Amino acid sequence: MSLILPRPGDIYERATEDRRNRALELADSDNRKRGQDIELRDDRLILRSPDGTRYALTVTNAGVLGTEAI
Repeated sequence: MSLILPRPGDIYERATEDRRNRALELADSDNRKRGQDIELRDDRLILRSPDGTRYALTVTNAGVLGTEAI
């Protein structure tokens, strides 16, 4: 999802800037950060091989890693 911000007005309006700041803060909260663990729940980690084949990383309840061609 991309962030689309309103165009700036010709004059400064505090309410407009507050809305813009809230939109930026909300979008930033969805970003992955350096130095933090990455935990994927319903998302998939997709890896691409040198020949362009795509694989989804999988894990069993026993912690066994695998891949699934997609």
